[in-house]
Amino acid sequence: MPHTTTLLLGVLLMAASPSLAAATDAPPTRVLTDFASGGADLGWYVVNDNVMGGRSQGDFTQHKDALRFEGRTNTNGGGFSSIRTRQLQFDLSEYEGIRVRVRADGRRYTWRLTTDARWRGRPVSYWADFQTLPGEWIEADIPFKRFKPQFRGMQLSGPELDPRRIRGMGLMIYDKQDGPFELRLDSVSAYTERAPFSLSSHRGKHRVLVLTAPSADDALLQAQMNAVAANKADFEERDMLLVLALENGGSSAGGQALTDGESAALRQSLRAQDGMFALYLVGKDGGVKRSAAVPMAMQDLYDLIDSMPMRQAEKQERSER
Repeated sequence: MPHTTTLLLGVLLMAASPSLAAATDAPPTRVLTDFASGGADLGWYVVNDNVMGGRSQGDFTQHKDALRFEGRTNTNGGGFSSIRTRQLQFDLSEYEGIRVRVRADGRRYTWRLTTDARWRGRPVSYWADFQTLPGEWIEADIPFKRFKPQFRGMQLSGPELDPRRIRGMGLMIYDKQDGPFELRLDSVSAYTERAPFSLSSHRGKHRVLVLTAPSADDALLQAQMNAVAANKADFEERDMLLVLALENGGSSAGGQALTDGESAALRQSLRAQDGMFALYLVGKDGGVKRSAAVPMAMQDLYDLIDSMPMRQAEKQERSER
């Protein structure tokens, strides 16, 4: 897979200047790279596990509006593939974390940051995972507090990440699975704190399908997500929002990452049991219309929604437009 060196720097050229530190009143987001806007070379390059004798394959290409990172992982001798930027210089101390807009395959990926931190004289990197949804564009928020110091895959006790001294970024897959991977990266931003997620904020707007599970690789969760993905048009036509409230990271609402605290609060509000899969259909009035401890056929949920007076009124109104 050939790759191009005409990747983007855009606003990074200004952001990298030490004289242009973040303002006291930071904007809600700061674009670090946006592949749709055009710009200069970010200096991305490939690092696969063959540097330690591994057998994984990975590379990247830049398309019209996204960077495409793809290959195949092999856990026999490493199990990772990554792309990294050239050395940069950011002060992101006014922000809460990194936001990436991606479309991928449902596997777990890792965002990588480096600073000038050292451990026994060797450079330290900082890793934080984010979960993707098969074939879905999502915005994953990765708080700085989730980044853990690493040296060659070994987690360290410190030093902690200093957002004032970001010197490089990277994207990696290292989920201890064999097989092909593919991810499209649309943009990378720094973000400030957002309002906490709540079901009440979607009242009158969405019917919310909440799925709870121990983790993203739970078999029952995957079965239900595949059922949702089988016919997205039916899901969207009923103003539905998919929310994953997981115990061990990877939670999201409509593709927007949720914090562990938000996920725990949502599970508690629904009285979800730890260690188990569950499904909750929340109506536009905020009430739970159906719950189940096993995956459900989406047509059964659609039939239930279509029998509701609010849904019938919506269909009537839309037919008259």
